[in-house]
Amino acid sequence: MFFSAHVFGLVALMTIGMTVDAEALPHEHITPTSTAADGVPGADIQAYVTPAQTQPSPIVSRDGYSTATLVDLAGTVGITNYSSAVFTNNPDCAVQWPYAVGVPMTYGFGMRDGRLHEGTDFVPGAGAHIQAIADGIVRVATDNGGAYGVTIVIDHVVDGRTVSSRYAHMEYDSRQVEVGDTVSVGQYIGRTGDTGRSFGAHLHFEVLQNGTTATDPLPWLRTYATC
Repeated sequence: MFFSAHVFGLVALMTIGMTVDAEALPHEHITPTSTAADGVPGADIQAYVTPAQTQPSPIVSRDGYSTATLVDLAGTVGITNYSSAVFTNNPDCAVQWPYAVGVPMTYGFGMRDGRLHEGTDFVPGAGAHIQAIADGIVRVATDNGGAYGVTIVIDHVVDGRTVSSRYAHMEYDSRQVEVGDTVSVGQYIGRTGDTGRSFGAHLHFEVLQNGTTATDPLPWLRTYATC
């Protein structure tokens, strides 16, 4: 499933962003670490609890589009928590963010409770549509991903290098792809859920260099999700 050109055109005109807990700011440098890329993670993946204070922030009107129009746009992809001012998802870019509209983020990449949290947690609201960050081929697509729950891993080539993206804790019966499928950037691949070792609807998103080594998704996206 693909979003219409009209919807993507609106997305490209808006500045969207995220709210981050002060204690959960991700590192601003890319620090890789070894991780299991295929199949099921170890039992020590950190559980997530949705913060009670997570609330949508106003979407500021821009370039002739009213605030109401942009809020409606968020609604078309099921996003109920949104914010503005940090990143713009340009639908013309070869690499994009995992959501078409800016959403809050809570925990970032880094040490947490004595263990390395190998991804970034996005909280757009239960059922929000997740999109592929780049063209690629699906390597993992399972409803039984252990601690990751419903999980997809897509292999890409970005800037001449192999990189993979992982999307975890998706809703049951929401996966739109199977192993071996070819996907396009911005393609709808599933919905935000609360499966696996999770205690609140969110997307645990990882970037894996060479398909296996976790790196901080936030600076990576800020580097490559531009055009």
